[in-house]
Amino acid sequence: MSIDRSVPDAVLQAIAERPILFDGAMGSLLNDFEDRDWEAPEEVTLRFPDRMESVYRSYVDAGADVISTNTFGGNLIRLKRAGLVGQAEAISRSAAEQARAAAGDDAWVAGDIGQSGDFLEPLGTVTEAEMSEAFRVQAEALADGGADLLLCETFSDTREVQIAIQAARSTGLPVFATMSYEINLHTMMGVAPADGMRACEDAGADVVGCNCGNGPDEMSQILDQMLAAGPKRPLMAQSNAGVPELVAGKVCYLYPPERMVDFAEQWIHSGASIIGSCCGSTAHTTRLLREMIDHIPAHASG
Repeated sequence: MSIDRSVPDAVLQAIAERPILFDGAMGSLLNDFEDRDWEAPEEVTLRFPDRMESVYRSYVDAGADVISTNTFGGNLIRLKRAGLVGQAEAISRSAAEQARAAAGDDAWVAGDIGQSGDFLEPLGTVTEAEMSEAFRVQAEALADGGADLLLCETFSDTREVQIAIQAARSTGLPVFATMSYEINLHTMMGVAPADGMRACEDAGADVVGCNCGNGPDEMSQILDQMLAAGPKRPLMAQSNAGVPELVAGKVCYLYPPERMVDFAEQWIHSGASIIGSCCGSTAHTTRLLREMIDHIPAHASG
């Protein structure tokens, strides 16, 4: 596939025509490096650009339509804990530049924005103004680096995800937003799938859905609830490769990628427009998903 980045919101137009494939894991992949000595995965962007190029390129070569930047924890609040707050803008801008170079005309780049890592008042000490500024700085740096869209992912709190979406929208780029439902089909903050979906829509997200969680089995139930509620925006789903297990002292994800593909195909036929994979997945999973999507006729995603 060759994309035309000169067309505004081209990725949103593509979604209306065919299923769109996002890439897979980032953090769990970087954590597998044997010589890991970084406090946060975002450090790798500035310290080991060659490694990041390899990761991005592997997903492009596997057939991803969209690759995500290594900036999940790249906001001011989260980076402060790792002693990297002074490098926040450089991390997000450089990550977008690296992904953009790897993607070329073969894929779009999603600037990845994850949770702040703290709680809003009154549960925590972070004010809405502070959180908004943290996400704004990150969103603008990602846009400056060449991101084609912004992905707010793995959120648990509806207030926080709405702040992130609004900050992302200020850049003028398309905004995708997903929450993570992992406790009895609710987020850590007790948000039900339909309510999380509606909160993201109300904040102005162009695409909504779910990611991470406990694996494809539960994600199917989450998507069923969202579909039953009548989504107003295209739906997105990126599942973990099951629940991590400790094998010989190492954290492993053992869910068969072939089985993940089976579920993803069901989601597309049920109405999901955008799929990918999350923690524990690799470029191999992406390649299998690409093969599956290529056999689905255009407009098959409802």
